[in-house]
Amino acid sequence: MKKVVLCSGAEHLSESFANAGCEVFSSMENYDGKRFFMNSDVYSRLPVESLSGEDVVVVQSATLSQSNGEWYTTQDRIYELLEFLSILHEPYIVTPAGHKRYDYSGMDPVGSVEVVYTCMPCAKQDHACLTGEVNSAKLAIDLTLSRSERVHIIDPHPPTTLQWFGDLVEQGKANVLSMTEQLITGALADLPDAVILGPDEGAAERLGIQSFSKSRISSVQSTISGSFDVRGDDVLIVDDMVLSGGTLRRTREKLKELGARRIGAAITHTMPVWGGEENLQKIASAFEGHVYAANTVYTETFKDTAFDCTETIVSSVL
Repeated sequence: MKKVVLCSGAEHLSESFANAGCEVFSSMENYDGKRFFMNSDVYSRLPVESLSGEDVVVVQSATLSQSNGEWYTTQDRIYELLEFLSILHEPYIVTPAGHKRYDYSGMDPVGSVEVVYTCMPCAKQDHACLTGEVNSAKLAIDLTLSRSERVHIIDPHPPTTLQWFGDLVEQGKANVLSMTEQLITGALADLPDAVILGPDEGAAERLGIQSFSKSRISSVQSTISGSFDVRGDDVLIVDDMVLSGGTLRRTREKLKELGARRIGAAITHTMPVWGGEENLQKIASAFEGHVYAANTVYTETFKDTAFDCTETIVSSVL
């Protein structure tokens, strides 16, 4: 089995990987017991002696979240991953040779490196909407593939119908994993006769389900339109990611207006926003215990109820 290296965003999966029989490694800390320098530079150091010559899978959740009490941004997570890949491809032994002087000797790199993104970086910017914008998601994946053989992504936001992403999948450089079926199965155990709907057209395209229509007013405000005969029915809203949670909560309100009984939400990526997890706490409260989330992103809100993505990674990648 390949050895597993966990970046900061995936360290909450350490026990699950170990229980699956994987040998797991993560970054050490600096002199101050942290993984950031005082100017916010990321610090990375891996036990390369144990990884030299081995086939390795590096796992990262590339979005804002906490790890060991420290907040990492998406950009921190991308750069940390690139540091890990650099260490694995070009490891060397460092020997002190005097005051601030060191000797360096080479050692064998790892055999192969594949990357798993439990949550894709920059998923909100997977294409340019206005002239002059950057496709941040493509940039992040291109950088990842420059230092790894293949990238696996759990429920990525860009559909394969986006040409740049579809091309990578067709070329075998990108592989799509999914937690959606597992989440729906878990939700239907509680809501066995639920009608399955999406909150917007994006969900309909990705999942092949009926959905409401969404018109965005701003990055956090939108309107929901559409109508379904759900009076007296349980309903399960299925989506790949939630940020502010506004669309999800407005969809729930719309379903209540239409007479739905119990309403649940199956979500792969529950993502904190700047300032903490108030957005996720509002979702948990609104859905009254009927949120079925994966642990692709560590959150305090859903840490005890989330469905574990480790089995999906182990069975598909390792």
